[in-house]
Amino acid sequence: MKSLLLCLLCLVFSVPALADNKAAAIPMVSDLARDGAQAEREGKPVILFFSLPGCPFCHVVRNNYLHPLLRDSKVKDRPIIREVDMASAQSVQNFDRGSASPRSIAQKYKVIAAPTVIFVDASGCMLAPPIIGGDIAGVYGGYLDNAFDASAKKIAAAKKAGKVVKRGVQECVPP
Repeated sequence: MKSLLLCLLCLVFSVPALADNKAAAIPMVSDLARDGAQAEREGKPVILFFSLPGCPFCHVVRNNYLHPLLRDSKVKDRPIIREVDMASAQSVQNFDRGSASPRSIAQKYKVIAAPTVIFVDASGCMLAPPIIGGDIAGVYGGYLDNAFDASAKKIAAAKKAGKVVKRGVQECVPP
């Protein structure tokens, strides 16, 4: 009887933890115009995580670095991260509100390997150099920190200069 009660208690207390992990899963890209509008409102970059099914390096980056950013942050502090499955045939809305495939989005940013992580502004312009490949040396967190810092500086400078985002019209300057 005691072991049954113990099992039930473990189950009750583990369900909320499982629900929290699921709630913080990285959303697949679907509407970059909406994500850009959110990024503009909140003064944050949009982080695009380009992946392929079955990619072991993608799994490491997703589960060890990007997922914890969502899981461990307060809702208002959570970054806007979208996963772009480069093998998907799903149609998504691009930053300019046009229809695009994940493959065409990857081509726009010259993504040739998975995983690749790119920080972009509300109009889809890159804010930092892309992070290409997996974490083989244990320094991926540092690469993400550098990209967050570079992105925050560019967003703050644009805000200070009073630049208004014109979706699909703004000429992107290389990071």
